[in-house]
Amino acid sequence: MNLRALCLLSALCSFSACKSRTTEVVVFHASSLSAVLGEAAEAFAKANPQVRVRLEPSGSQVATRKVSELGMRADIVAVADAALIDKMMIPSHATWNAVFATNEIVIAHKDHSKWTEQIAAQNWPELLTRAGLRLGRADPDTAPIGYQTLMVWQLAEASGAYGAAGAQLTERLMAQCSKDHVVHDEAELLALLESRSIDYAFLFRSTAEDHHLKILALPPEINLSRQDQSEHYKRAQVEIRMKQGQGAARVVGAPVTYGLTIPSRAPHPDLAAGFAAFLFGEPGRRLFERRGFHPVSPVQCQACEGLPTKLRSIVVSTAVPAPATSP
Repeated sequence: MNLRALCLLSALCSFSACKSRTTEVVVFHASSLSAVLGEAAEAFAKANPQVRVRLEPSGSQVATRKVSELGMRADIVAVADAALIDKMMIPSHATWNAVFATNEIVIAHKDHSKWTEQIAAQNWPELLTRAGLRLGRADPDTAPIGYQTLMVWQLAEASGAYGAAGAQLTERLMAQCSKDHVVHDEAELLALLESRSIDYAFLFRSTAEDHHLKILALPPEINLSRQDQSEHYKRAQVEIRMKQGQGAARVVGAPVTYGLTIPSRAPHPDLAAGFAAFLFGEPGRRLFERRGFHPVSPVQCQACEGLPTKLRSIVVSTAVPAPATSP
């Protein structure tokens, strides 16, 4: 083979390699988003074969700390409490924050759970504090479901709706959770329940439905689902470690809202904006609805500086503050 032919072959190989090369979009996200984002990433990749979406689930605080404290690069950060983006990332590590979905807290259990056929709307505080029952929860310092669970307990205790069973309820429920049953995020909590290591857990409804668990719904006054209950939810407060090197931060009760941003140092901001547009558009909303979430339509942002052009037609700025924790 002559030199000209070799050069042509080499060029063709290089072109082929470039053509088949994929770009990886990295998403740090709340564990409760794993299933829906996995489905969305697959659908997005089919429409964009040059792009691969790599998902890295964790507790939401961990997801934001990877960027803000460890300097790790991500193209998207999506969390189970939109306020975490405001508090942990803006303005140093991001400039905007889009609220795209809501959720609610439920009591999840399975056939193996003790007294699974007896638990009901009025007796759950008494039942969950019975001797021998195993209750799990997430760490408030690493995942919103951790402090949101404590808020549900506080609101139930303060409501007076459960009589003597509601007295000192938060303290009694915490005592039911052994050290081994306090885990980093919802995925680990779900694993404990499915492996029969615990009997009950407070989970997001989307997670419980997605895994076909038994569900006891809680009243809207305590389940953190309703925007019109925002002022009422503020009665619950939890102290957590928000930022490294700082003392405890006080988190105030609020409806569950999911937030998303593209970090300022994202390696592939244009592709990230494309994936976010898919999530916020009609195909993404259908995926979220099918997985038990309640999409916010249209998607809202309070901090909107630097919002990508691809998102400006589907994300609206609102003067009404989104429900938020307040350290």
